Amino acid sequence: MKRFSLRPLRLCGENSGRSDLRGLTRLLLAASLALCATQAQERTESFLGNLAPIIRSIQQERGFPLDYAHRKGVSVEEWRRRGRAEVQRTLAFSPKPAPLDLRVHEVIQRPGYEIRRVSFAGSPHYRIPAFLLVPTEGRPPYPGVVALHDHGGWFYHGKEKLVRIDGEHAALKAFRERSYGARTFADELAKRGVVVLVPDAFYWGERRIEYEQPPPELTKRLAALKPEQVEYVQAMNTYLRERVYELNTWLAFCGTSWMGIVSHDDRRSVDLLASLREVDSRRLGCVGLSGGGYRATYLTGLEPRLRASVIVGWMTSLPTTLDIPYSVHSGLFDAFGLHASLDHPDVAALGAPDCAVFVQNCARDRLFTRAGMEQAAEKIRSVYADLKHPERFRSRFYDVPHQFNVEMQEEAFQWLDTWLRK
Repeated sequence: MKRFSLRPLRLCGENSGRSDLRGLTRLLLAASLALCATQAQERTESFLGNLAPIIRSIQQERGFPLDYAHRKGVSVEEWRRRGRAEVQRTLAFSPKPAPLDLRVHEVIQRPGYEIRRVSFAGSPHYRIPAFLLVPTEGRPPYPGVVALHDHGGWFYHGKEKLVRIDGEHAALKAFRERSYGARTFADELAKRGVVVLVPDAFYWGERRIEYEQPPPELTKRLAALKPEQVEYVQAMNTYLRERVYELNTWLAFCGTSWMGIVSHDDRRSVDLLASLREVDSRRLGCVGLSGGGYRATYLTGLEPRLRASVIVGWMTSLPTTLDIPYSVHSGLFDAFGLHASLDHPDVAALGAPDCAVFVQNCARDRLFTRAGMEQAAEKIRSVYADLKHPERFRSRFYDVPHQFNVEMQEEAFQWLDTWLRK
């Protein structure tokens, strides 16, 4: 029998001993991480431990009394009105009306379309920076789509995730490869004859936190870094992720919510599209991944002008998150209090049957359970079926982790084309 002996790793160079140690350290670290990952996969207990059964019992006692199954003879119109009113109440943000006041700051020509760097009034309190992509071929008016960027724990960029701009930050490349198949899908839609609006959500991109007097902790983290470095963006994203807890709490102290502002601004984006002479206001839609899918759910349920939507990577029955054995969804925006009345899929169902909805789920998504995603899709499907329009709802699982890859994008484009070209 052949004998094997364990020998130290030998690398070329004068510092081979030091290199051997580094190599061994890397191997041990990799083995440790692999073991931790295996143990995490083997865990089945809820991350909230003994509290999970208590929380589940509280939720089950109440259920979701405003969902479609509980309308008890109430007309569909009245059920929808009550549901939308409850969503709006719990979002806690209804600012006074303000003119859109669209301003074009720059125009970039591309083959077949142009990119306008614009801003418009979201409310009397602030303006919303956005990219507006307008086809330059074909015959207007065109369909209009709001492209909703993701959450991703990546706050340094917002709209830039979905639109390619010359001289953009190097950090975006790896992010897009991981999340979008290396493609900027807003550009792809514009090439196909769709006017696309890509706004920065509140707390992302140009709307992220900036300081006149940066906190010492942030100054220390950035001291050795330059803004053009990938590490600078990573450090900023980490800092901004840590601040979302203060953001959620302090907005609540002021009588409003993060999701309230985000959702209001997404509807304001629909206002803008509908006001453009290049857009057919009868053919409006939305699409978004992850946090963008979360936003698309609320836009689908609240906005009666939408005719099609694609919700990617964020559709689940919320109580099933109690079954997840690791930390997830911490510090997320939400309409706190809404889920005493409506589950997440119930919000999307408020758009039935006028808005055709396509839910794209990722079969290897760690953010949800398979059962939760299946329950949510079936709940929405049952509403469309009962309203005699089963063809206006579709759901599909893709054998991928959390992402919106090229295959998914192509099917999303086909769905939007089907319902917005009519």
